[in-house]
Amino acid sequence: MRKFIALIVNKTNALIVFLSLLIFMSFILFVLPQESAKSEAFGLSESIDTSFLYSADDLYRIAESYGEDGRAFYIRQRFTFDLIWPIAYTQFILIASAYFYKKTKLLKASNLLYVALIAAAFDYLENIMTSTVLFRFPQTTPIVADLAGIMTLLKWSTLSLAFMILLFLMFVAAFTQLKQRMTR
Repeated sequence: MRKFIALIVNKTNALIVFLSLLIFMSFILFVLPQESAKSEAFGLSESIDTSFLYSADDLYRIAESYGEDGRAFYIRQRFTFDLIWPIAYTQFILIASAYFYKKTKLLKASNLLYVALIAAAFDYLENIMTSTVLFRFPQTTPIVADLAGIMTLLKWSTLSLAFMILLFLMFVAAFTQLKQRMTR
């Protein structure tokens, strides 16, 4: 994994950051609204993925409210659109963070770049767990249902942290460049 992060840091440039931002923004502007409209068409008014924390009871209540067709759609969406979305946001956060990390000269900060990958891993675990619960519904899946809410909490926490790291690296990079210009 260290070699992967080192490769990203070494190969990243402004053009690659711009292209990754373009992919990320395209998803936000075009794909997410489409997927949201599809969910609304199936009557999935309460979203599992956008909750910050929920209990197993909440998950079962939502699963029941979705109905059979809604649950099938939710599962299908997790294994189509939601396989690609974490890649779209992770590639942007990772590439942009690597670019600004390179500009900061903070040698020990490279470990911060792993946070985006960890967030995506939690997103995938959340998708697997919620899909399992919805697939087995009305049967219960106690441990998986309990862990699903924790995976969602961890996903949102690490994803927020990844964006904060990106902002931090942007700020430090800007400060570093300003400082270098002033000393010339």
